[in-house]
Amino acid sequence: MNKFTKAHRLQKADEFSSVFVFRKVRHGTYFKIHYKPNELDNSRLGFMVSKKIHKRANQRNYMKRSIREYFRLNQQKWNTFDIIVRVQKHFTDLMYNDICKELDYLCYKFLKSDKAKN
Repeated sequence: MNKFTKAHRLQKADEFSSVFVFRKVRHGTYFKIHYKPNELDNSRLGFMVSKKIHKRANQRNYMKRSIREYFRLNQQKWNTFDIIVRVQKHFTDLMYNDICKELDYLCYKFLKSDKAKN
């Protein structure tokens, strides 16, 4: 059973800024994924959903829950990365399958580029 614990979260501003400074990004329609390899035993996730995306907090929270659930179900695919998912465009529960496909594609792109370097 996959869990999403505190060890799987980027929490501090320094952790977020280190990922942004690394400057590796993959773009999609709904998301922008920033990533950086880490030295830990597991991947960590952070996400950003601004008020520009949707003014209602319940909609922003739904987007965060969807991203968190995707990460929880697929975390064994990733080696050890710090990942920040920035939402670029509002999505609803009706688009969940499209969202999962885009996240699959973006993660495939950054994993492929990482394997090519090794």
